[in-house]
Amino acid sequence: MSQAESVYRRLAFHDFSEDLAFGLNIGFYRTFAVPEIAQLLASTRKMTGQTELRAKTTGQMMYRLFRDGLDSELGTQTVAALNRIHARWQITNDEFLYVLACFDVAPMRWCDTYAWRPTTTGEKDASHVFYLALAERMGIHKVPPTWGGFATWMDRYEQSRFNRTAEAAELWAATRSILTNRFPTVLGPLVRAAADALLDEPLRCAFGARRPPALVHALASGGMRLRARRIGRSHADPGYRPVLPPAVRDLG
Repeated sequence: MSQAESVYRRLAFHDFSEDLAFGLNIGFYRTFAVPEIAQLLASTRKMTGQTELRAKTTGQMMYRLFRDGLDSELGTQTVAALNRIHARWQITNDEFLYVLACFDVAPMRWCDTYAWRPTTTGEKDASHVFYLALAERMGIHKVPPTWGGFATWMDRYEQSRFNRTAEAAELWAATRSILTNRFPTVLGPLVRAAADALLDEPLRCAFGARRPPALVHALASGGMRLRARRIGRSHADPGYRPVLPPAVRDLG
C-alpha cells in the first residue's frame, strides 16, 4: 500500500500535476450523467449555488489523501469527514462504486489521451490499489480487483445508467461557468464550445450540450496536443518545477 501511495503521489504532484487534476475534474463531471447522482447533487444546491467553493473543497480533501496518505492523522480525519458527509444521504453501493471509478479510471484515461505521456500499467495498478484502500475505509463493497476490471465495470454501468436530465444540464452549466468566468465575456461562447468539445458523446448527450462545430473540436484537440508537447519539453528541463492546481497550492 505504501508503495502504491508513493507512486500515486508522484503522479499527482509531479508527473501529471496538471493532467491528473483535469482528469479528476472530468471524472467528477461524469457523475452528473447518472440521474440519481445528479438529483442528489442538485438538491444540495452547493454544486449550483457555490460551485467553485464546492469544487475547491472536494479537491483539497482528495489531495490531502494523496499527499499525506490514507492512514496518516490528516488522512484518517479526511476519510472520517468524507464518511460523515455521505452518511446523511441514501446512496447505493453501486452509486458509490461508480463515483470511485470516476476517480480511479477517468483520470488515467484522460492522461492517456491528453497528457505529455500515457500512464503505465504499474501506475494504473497503483491508482487502483489506492482507491481499493479508500473503498475499504468508506465501506464500499464489490470493487473489481484490477484497474482493467474496474474500467470495464464503469463502461457497462455508464451504458445502462447514463440519461439526460435537467439536473445534469444544470450541474454542467454551473461547473462550466468556472472556466468561462476566467475569460473575457466576449469569449464566453467559444470557451463553452471548447469545454463541450472535451466531453465524449454520451456525456454531451446526458448534459444536453450541443455537439461543437468541427472547427472548434479540431482547435480544442490541437490545443491539447500542443499543450502536451509543451509540458513534455518542460519535463526534460533539469530545473523543471510542476505546476500545481490552485486547490493544492492552498493545502498548507
